[in-house]
Amino acid sequence: MESATPQKSGIAARRPWVIWLLGFFLLILALSVYIYSNLPKPAKRVHLIVYAFSTQEEVFTQGIFPAFEQKWNAANEWQVTLEGVFGPAETLAGQITLGAPADIAIFSNPQQVTWLKVSKLVSQDFIPVVIGSTPLVIVTRSGNPASLVGFADLSAANGLNLMHPDPNTSGAGEWALLAEYGSAYLASGDTAAAEAQLQGIWEQVRLLAPSARAALTLFELGAGDALITYEQDALLAAARGVPLEIVYPSRTVLVQPLAVLVEENITRREREAAQAFLDFLLSAEGQNILTRYYLRPVEGLAEGFEPLVQPFTVEDLGGWPRAYNQMVEVFWRETIEPGLDFLPAPILLDSGD
Repeated sequence: MESATPQKSGIAARRPWVIWLLGFFLLILALSVYIYSNLPKPAKRVHLIVYAFSTQEEVFTQGIFPAFEQKWNAANEWQVTLEGVFGPAETLAGQITLGAPADIAIFSNPQQVTWLKVSKLVSQDFIPVVIGSTPLVIVTRSGNPASLVGFADLSAANGLNLMHPDPNTSGAGEWALLAEYGSAYLASGDTAAAEAQLQGIWEQVRLLAPSARAALTLFELGAGDALITYEQDALLAAARGVPLEIVYPSRTVLVQPLAVLVEENITRREREAAQAFLDFLLSAEGQNILTRYYLRPVEGLAEGFEPLVQPFTVEDLGGWPRAYNQMVEVFWRETIEPGLDFLPAPILLDSGD
């Protein structure tokens, strides 16, 4: 009896094809992994948004941002890009408290930082970084036709049409109030004399601008006879060829811009780069850039700047909370603002020729 020849089952008969297909797919997988591993990797990026008051636009966009990006990106795998948003300081602070995506803020006074702390966007123990200083000055027409010397000369006696940054929206507007009041108070020790000077100056204010930069722009266009603004912005305008004269009052307030991390908006990945940015502002390189754009340095002599005779700070007026409440919230808003009388802009433009 012949023995039966063993027959392969159907699955066994197809096994070579299964093996071949498996090998083919493994080859494709290996090839895909090889190709993917050799593709250029997308850059790891950190995007930081900096909100800063209006007069800082040139120094940050033209100087600080490119210098920091170059320095950071040369030393770190995670590449940083910076974006700036510029406007009136009070307005920016309000926008941030309402949810604007600022990672870093550059403010003109401590009140704006306080609002962020009250909104719990910045921790109570965070200490803002002072990045420089700039005194308030008087800007007038070339030749100083009214022979202005100090803030007292801006009062009604001289019949000037004054431009002024709005204290409701502008940090410069608030600082100007402190300069107008403080220069008289520190000279005399007399509250009544200081209030009288402030009142006399505001009797000559004919147009409010939303920011220091907006006020100076209107002045460039011919509006008004004089305005109070930051030395930094006045020097930037003079460097652009704007015809003007800068008057340095013997007593004037020294403004110290502040940098702050908006901690609630910063991710863990962004924190290192954001802190490095603040550190860069205080570094020798950062301070040199700020000085080139006419912000006086944090430390050392401000070479090339006009010497200040008797500068004062907000601490000489009892600190920011006290000065802000007394001069802005109480005296200006309750006594002066309700009686403001403005000329139409076309009349101001004609008067400033």
